Amino acid sequence: MIKEKMNWMPLITIVASMVMMYITSFSINVLIGPIVEDLNWSVSGLQMVIVAASLVAGTLMVTAGRLGDKIGKKKVFLIGSIIYTIGLSTVVLSPNSFIFSIAWAVIWPLGMVMVIPTSIALIMYFYQGAQRAQAFGIYGAVLMLISALAPVVVGYLASSVGWRIALGLSPAFGIITIILAFGLPETSKDKDIKIDLISVILSVVSFGLLLIATTMASQYGWFFEKRPFMIGDSTLPLFGLSVVPFIYLLSVIMLVVFFKRGNALVDKGQSPLLNAAILKNIPFTIGMMVQALLYFLFAAILFVVSVFVQSVSGFDSFDTALTTLPISAGVALFSFFTPGLGRKIAPKWIIITGFIIVLIGSYMLRQQVAVEMSPMTMLFGSVIFGIGCGLVMGQIASVTMIKVAPEQNGEASGLSETMKEIIGQGFAIAFAGAVLFGSVYTNMTHEYEKVESIDLSIEEEDEIMLELEDTFQSITPAEEQKFIQTLPEKTQEAYQDIVNTSAVNAFTRTLSILDIFTIICIFLSLFLPNFKMTDD
Repeated sequence: MIKEKMNWMPLITIVASMVMMYITSFSINVLIGPIVEDLNWSVSGLQMVIVAASLVAGTLMVTAGRLGDKIGKKKVFLIGSIIYTIGLSTVVLSPNSFIFSIAWAVIWPLGMVMVIPTSIALIMYFYQGAQRAQAFGIYGAVLMLISALAPVVVGYLASSVGWRIALGLSPAFGIITIILAFGLPETSKDKDIKIDLISVILSVVSFGLLLIATTMASQYGWFFEKRPFMIGDSTLPLFGLSVVPFIYLLSVIMLVVFFKRGNALVDKGQSPLLNAAILKNIPFTIGMMVQALLYFLFAAILFVVSVFVQSVSGFDSFDTALTTLPISAGVALFSFFTPGLGRKIAPKWIIITGFIIVLIGSYMLRQQVAVEMSPMTMLFGSVIFGIGCGLVMGQIASVTMIKVAPEQNGEASGLSETMKEIIGQGFAIAFAGAVLFGSVYTNMTHEYEKVESIDLSIEEEDEIMLELEDTFQSITPAEEQKFIQTLPEKTQEAYQDIVNTSAVNAFTRTLSILDIFTIICIFLSLFLPNFKMTDD
């Protein structure tokens, strides 16, 4: 039998698109400092924009996949690549934070959400059998390399010549992707597919409310009211409760309505945007939750570490990249080289072991963190944390999909990707940022009490915390110096020590809270299928 020659062009095009996208995704954390400084912005402001991008990308992921089935995967892939390249080019050239916000939060995520699901679908379409396995192997290898090397390359360029040129690598690969994509043949189309606009709106609103509530938590309180919620000039009466749990509740209600809408469409013989029946597959649902929380932990740790070393330790982009490299490298290497362990040991127990190692890594990071440190100070904790995440990542995708029927693969993978983006990126940064910044202000207030040897009431502490939060939301270095001059003399003298101590305490507290999610993952993993993987 003559072996069919592999057509490399589709895979080269898809790999170029991966480089285009993941330069951005894996590098933004090391660029926080220079972007904030250049655009005269705040870390919390940039955090909101990153969360907004995840909202756009995550909520439209399934819709984009269905659109590819309807009008052609190549067309959607090409349009997405063009939009992505325009968005990142606008980011790179943005003269102020407003233009940056529009381009980052809206334009490039619209492109990304069209590229990701169709790139995987294109591999499935153009390659079969052994060629498909080879294509996905190369796909995974490239992803591994980019996740580890992109932050270092971008960080080095940002420290040497500026963040705009460093991030400009992404639209450069976007142009290459567009040129290559024009040469691809179009895939089959199903013009009978209908995309329910009401379902799209419901999904955007429900997930959007989830992220908005999480972002608002540090400002308004997680449960009890820190400050009143204003609508215009009127205060919303919430009887001492924060507005946040009410927004969470509204998010859940909208999600229920979304699934009921899908069930109604099924009853009419129509195709829903997402069929709730897939959630009745318990192994899939648990696996999807564990996978989303794994990405949540990974993204949250990278965000917290990056913000700390840039804001407190004064690291530039390159040193920040070197600090987080052991985490990314550990994840990349162990996720790529350990999937075969699932044929010798039940993946369930590898996943549980991985999360236990994550807990050990988190503990080591808390012990190693300091204001005065080098990129190697947290090396051991970072490596251990990365190894734990990598072990889980190498098994969880296969375990999640193992009980899914072939006809539900597209729907299941679409929902899984959506949850990875919403929970594993947007919610992670919103939650970690809310806890980190809220803890900083709380600790600064307590340190102020110690320095001045005073005992404030709870109401007075809350008032000072709110004042600090409002002050540091958008403060510039010059404005910070003016703020320091308004403080009591003892506090002025101890100001930097107060900030440093508060930041370290906030870092350790944030990681301790993230450990709770790791423990939840261990508990959920106990209910995963308990069998070894096979080659079938």
